Amino acid sequence: MSRISLGVKEVTVIPREEAKELLKRMRLRPWQLPWIRASDPLAQKAGAKPGDVLKIVRESPTAGEAVVYRLVVPG
Repeated sequence: MSRISLGVKEVTVIPREEAKELLKRMRLRPWQLPWIRASDPLAQKAGAKPGDVLKIVRESPTAGEAVVYRLVVPG
């Protein structure tokens, strides 16, 4: 079985107001998002700090492009 590399196209910190609207639309609390540590290279690349929400756009073999969101936590 070959391993498929899911390349990251874009990583951005979402502005607070936009993150609030996103969470409201998704009916989630911030801690319900998957977490990413502030020490993770992707979080560092975006200049994220704990409490920020990251938008990560990845290449997907089936969808072409996949957008995921992560809550930045200390660590």
